[in-house]
Amino acid sequence: DGYYIPPSYHDSGAYKKKSINQFQNSKGHNQYLQRSVVRFELPYDGFCTECDGHVGKGTRFNAHKAEAGAYFTSKIYEFTMKCR
Repeated sequence: DGYYIPPSYHDSGAYKKKSINQFQNSKGHNQYLQRSVVRFELPYDGFCTECDGHVGKGTRFNAHKAEAGAYFTSKIYEFTMKCR
């Protein structure tokens, strides 16, 4: 496979119960899995609610993604970002 597997993984018998990532206490391999951060682009013009500054369409942000609710079985997400 080309991946390094430490000898302690097989010696401890953890391969029967845990994946290699769980064995190494990995928190994830990207920003979303670590901190719920996604790359977000505004679909339309808007204004900042804190400083009342204009934010143009197509401006890209790193946004925090959180589940805000549900509409039947569809999840509704809320994106929080900092103004430039």
